[in-house]
Amino acid sequence: MALNEQQLRDEFAAAMAMPDGPAQHGALDAVIRAADAAGDAKLTFEFRHEAIEKFVFGGDDRRAFLAFSLSLAAYDRDPEIGGPDTEESILWQFKWIVNALPEFPDIPLDRTYAVLADMRARYLRGGHSLHAVHQARWQIALHVGDLDEAAAAYHDMVTAKRDSLANCSVCVPSAQAWYLMVVDRHAEAIEVAKPFADSWCRTQPERIRTNLMLAHLHTGAYRKAAELHRTAYRVMRTDRLHLSALGTHLTFLGRSGNELRGLELLERHLPWLEGTVSPHDVLTFAAPAVLVLNRLADGGHGGIAVQGRTGADGRRPATTVTALRDELTALVTDLAARFDARNGTTFQGELARQRMTAPPLVDSLPLSVLDTAGGRARSRIAQVQDRIAAHTAAGDQAAAALARLDAAVLLREHSDAETRYGAAEEAVLALERAGLPEPLRRARELLWQLYRDGGQHRDQAMQVLDLLLAEPSLTASEHGRLLDESARLFWGAERADRCLQAADRHAEAGDRLAELRSLSDAVSSAHVAWWQPVEQVMARADALAAAPPADADPAVWDTACGRLNLVVAWWYDSEDRDDEALARAELAEQCGDGVVRGEAAVFTGWRMLRRDRPAEAEQRARRGLDGADEADTRRLHAVIAVALRAQGDVAGANALIRAHDLDPWELEDDDAGYDDSDDEDEDDEKDED
Repeated sequence: MALNEQQLRDEFAAAMAMPDGPAQHGALDAVIRAADAAGDAKLTFEFRHEAIEKFVFGGDDRRAFLAFSLSLAAYDRDPEIGGPDTEESILWQFKWIVNALPEFPDIPLDRTYAVLADMRARYLRGGHSLHAVHQARWQIALHVGDLDEAAAAYHDMVTAKRDSLANCSVCVPSAQAWYLMVVDRHAEAIEVAKPFADSWCRTQPERIRTNLMLAHLHTGAYRKAAELHRTAYRVMRTDRLHLSALGTHLTFLGRSGNELRGLELLERHLPWLEGTVSPHDVLTFAAPAVLVLNRLADGGHGGIAVQGRTGADGRRPATTVTALRDELTALVTDLAARFDARNGTTFQGELARQRMTAPPLVDSLPLSVLDTAGGRARSRIAQVQDRIAAHTAAGDQAAAALARLDAAVLLREHSDAETRYGAAEEAVLALERAGLPEPLRRARELLWQLYRDGGQHRDQAMQVLDLLLAEPSLTASEHGRLLDESARLFWGAERADRCLQAADRHAEAGDRLAELRSLSDAVSSAHVAWWQPVEQVMARADALAAAPPADADPAVWDTACGRLNLVVAWWYDSEDRDDEALARAELAEQCGDGVVRGEAAVFTGWRMLRRDRPAEAEQRARRGLDGADEADTRRLHAVIAVALRAQGDVAGANALIRAHDLDPWELEDDDAGYDDSDDEDEDDEKDED
């Protein structure tokens, strides 16, 4: 049965909300085909046009090529098919397409030049700067090895006016830095890129930091290069889009005496060579991988066992450093030859050979954050480092990994966030390699806590959490606790869903107090978002609250019930069910501790004022002062002051305002909503222990 427009839009929205990757791309294709089958050309264009970005940043350029070609043809046939911003959006997409086309050796170079010429003509016709066109020119020229044309186009770009169609203010200097490094102008690369090392966009700052990393290595700023490697790799390691840039990290490791660390990175990302990535990304990752493997083989480690490439059965067979080197060398040689045959040059082959055989720039560059931990932590960490060195020298990989966990625990409160994260990450990697499951779980939990509390690392935190939740030894109670903690990283319905899952785990563990608290958290989250199960969850929580376990501490249970009633009051308030909201707030005042009673009194006081019942508002607010915390005490005095004014006691109100130094905004109706989630970002710079 054909879907109507609203159903198609719902399906498309659901597909767009999926995580980037093949599953999402397949879902988008299915919806686009359905819209096409429905004969709705305008809707088909809209869906296809919007999906292009998902294809590009999800790593499927071939899908993007087809979608862009069809979208462009539809737009040329009917310029009214899209909205008012469609033309500029198409011109922006030209940049993605023209830069990706050369990365596929089976696509003739003439096609790339034709798309570039079309792009240039459209930019001129629209009165736009050619800044982005010149950038594409020099990137294509650099790819084929025409360094004179690359230099001319680079000059044209840096002297052209920037406008809304130029690439972003971070990506441009990032690309400039790469060009300057290719032509051995590393100091200039740093000068161009360094001011933007902390700026961001969809792929930044990790890519500009990666380019700066290599430039600093060339110029002898080794400590800065190591820092940039750690910070950039932390973000890149979870996204296949960065495969090419990860090759730069392999180059850095292979040329800084860190071949073993390079092997860890290579093993982790080798499966990414399969799938929909561009052949050029494979080439730029595999050639530096060969460099790392060459260093290991030359150092007498050719027989080290490693995991090989993913086979047709989905498994990764065991192999050796030498065998993997030979396999990847053949892959690099073949890919480079295909590019050179298409391009009519030898540049890609020569560049690949240089990347596979580049000499070291430094014999041994320490990468561990343990080497940079200063201050009061230095003396304690030095002792652990001695243990790590001794165990490593003795070949005791397990003991060295356990010592890294000790170091991570010592540094968990360090003032530098990079040191905190880095020490825990190093411990996790070492314990994974040593095959120690129980200490590995402890290290992952430490890393989860650090990411969770850091405020800006939700994606990394959730990846670690998924590994923890998959632990077969995890108890239902521990599972519930982790879900409770993870809920703090979300908002609205997503948070409520996680709280409900946590409540189910606590129920399974027989912890009724934890179950009640998780259910209250779910309701608290639901009052700021539509969440279908909320009334069923409230009923479940009420039934639980009415039957306390025999071993419950009466005061603790009473407080949990008071908090439940308060969050339910807020939910009723968000639904404009005023009488039910006030009834719940009164219950909260009766069964909560001082803090909950204070919150409930604030809630009730303002709503009594809304109903023009100032005397009752004053009474409830004064009653709530007993046990209220500092913040609620101020809010209650504000309610009292407004109530006194409403009753004609202006002098009393003013005296109260002066006594408590209340600001005018505090005397306005408090309608912010209840949220005790305590989810504000933690200060990322804690005091060092």
